[in-house]
Amino acid sequence: MKSKIISLLFMTAVASSCSFLDVVPENTATLEDSFASEMQAERFLYSIYNFIPNNTTHRWTPDLCAGGDLITGSNGTTRWFPYKSVLYGEENPNNTYFNMWGGGSIPAGGNNFQLYNGIRFAYTFLNNIDTVPGMTQSAKDQMKGEAWFLIGYLHWTLMQYYGPIVLITHEISLNADESELMLPRSSWDECAQFVAEIFDRAATMLPAHVDNNDLGRATSVAAKAYKARCLIYTASPLVNGNQAYASFLNYDGTPLISTEYDREKWNTAMQAVEEAIRLAEDNGYRLYEYANASGESDLERGRQNYYNCFIEEDWSSNTEYIFALGAQTPSNNAMQMIAPPRQWNPEEGDGYTADGFREYMNPTLQIVEAFLTDKGLPLWADPRTKDGYAANRLLTVGEDEVAELCKNRDPRFYATIGYDRGTYTYNSQEDLTLRMRAGEQHGYTGDVTQEYSGSCTGFMLQKFISINTTYNEADKSFSFAQYPFPYLRLAELYLDYAEADFEYDGQLSAQGLEYLNKVRNRAGLPDFEDAWAEAGGMPSGEDMRRALHQENMSELACEARLYHNLRRWNIAQDWLGEVPDVLNIQGETPEEYNTIAKMRESGTRIFEYPKSVWLAIPLSELEVNFRLVQNPGY
Repeated sequence: MKSKIISLLFMTAVASSCSFLDVVPENTATLEDSFASEMQAERFLYSIYNFIPNNTTHRWTPDLCAGGDLITGSNGTTRWFPYKSVLYGEENPNNTYFNMWGGGSIPAGGNNFQLYNGIRFAYTFLNNIDTVPGMTQSAKDQMKGEAWFLIGYLHWTLMQYYGPIVLITHEISLNADESELMLPRSSWDECAQFVAEIFDRAATMLPAHVDNNDLGRATSVAAKAYKARCLIYTASPLVNGNQAYASFLNYDGTPLISTEYDREKWNTAMQAVEEAIRLAEDNGYRLYEYANASGESDLERGRQNYYNCFIEEDWSSNTEYIFALGAQTPSNNAMQMIAPPRQWNPEEGDGYTADGFREYMNPTLQIVEAFLTDKGLPLWADPRTKDGYAANRLLTVGEDEVAELCKNRDPRFYATIGYDRGTYTYNSQEDLTLRMRAGEQHGYTGDVTQEYSGSCTGFMLQKFISINTTYNEADKSFSFAQYPFPYLRLAELYLDYAEADFEYDGQLSAQGLEYLNKVRNRAGLPDFEDAWAEAGGMPSGEDMRRALHQENMSELACEARLYHNLRRWNIAQDWLGEVPDVLNIQGETPEEYNTIAKMRESGTRIFEYPKSVWLAIPLSELEVNFRLVQNPGY
């Protein structure tokens, strides 16, 4: 049974309308049967993992494609691309495509995650695991640790989507009285403290590593790392002293988010991150480096290190992943199908077909511009690019017909982004030249009615796409690389420490620089302080904050993290509120193609602040629980 964990985790597609019968063994009818043996108890535990939302496509959560770094083509309604409900202001208490809370109905194409059911099942597990005959105490304790981890994880997930939530501290009987059932929301700070304590508790019961057959199960390192993520969010400006929430009050009039800024929250977060890093490093976690990296320059070796980190098919060889989604999932395969360039060729008269690669999940111009240069500086700070970036956004092209924007960039840019006249790896090819102008093989077809009419932004996604991602035209079959999808990596902890370090006292300490430079050096970039010496010296104030945000964006691009980071930084409205700029995909010449246009979308952008920061609590829940208050703006 344990060998199935990689395919089992997160595969509820996703936990839609989960009921009690979903978590008891097949052909049995009682809870006692679920704990009749260690194998049955393990099945029960696995079923709780299934409540963790799947972030690997546009289908299940808004994280991957509503965060400003990836987006899908302009055709397709919200029914088929649910993340658009967040961008187009379609979320409301009667109509939520991402019902993490539970209860009520969802529109066609929506997802009902029922995370509170998962929490309830975890408490049920804790209350029954000691009855299992024949289990060792150590096995029971590890499973208890996993259940506590899942209680913390599911509460934390709800917080990211809804803000302050209702805390569930124990298994509540269905026959409980009103005082236990009609619970109010707790303040954000109370929620964060509860989640941090739960993760701490889980960490004391979990191993730092699991066997290869159990990859994907919780560890003590994952517990400490998620505690750190929660506390970094808690220190961030969205929920730390945000005056926009002055009127966000509980049913009894108490504030749900503090409007008084508390600098010490950054110190608390920094200590939690340091604790997670120390535990990880002491147990062998390291930034991934490609064993066969070659090339004459640090930049090329850095590109190979970074690119191969995400296509490493031997999960046990990836020392960087702290928590990840298992490899054998349809959702993980979907990205490999819809992101790479198509094979049929419109310029040679090939007829339109939906067969093969679809090329409709594309990086945005925003994330392209967020990557650093090969000197390790933002475009706006590098002496070679800052004037041109201010004047024409570096879209000038030379004799090689490649835009200046795509030259001399961070190695992670080349490992993540495909661009016109750049090379691309997939389908057994390492050096395919992308030809992305209108009418060319990988370019816009000119037919707005076609769903697969070409990249909607002028760029392709290379990250997560392997040479082993292939399509056989003869029998119309795909072969996908089987790798895990990262949910939390060691690199994030290093970057979080640097951010908290700066936010606490306005500068980077030696420790903060050391952690930041670990991430940069793995990618082939010089130390932060050396790079900025070429730009006139270390940045300060808002320039330092902006620079650290871009360090984060460059490292975590297209990993379903920007959606939440933009919100906690309190800048989502700046990124997501307007129709995004794109390259002119209708341009047929290099000069025409490399100019700015507005993306054609299937809806109208609506980002109302602070309403659009969080999802709406379903009306059905408000009608049942009179102590529950709605999020601002709904």
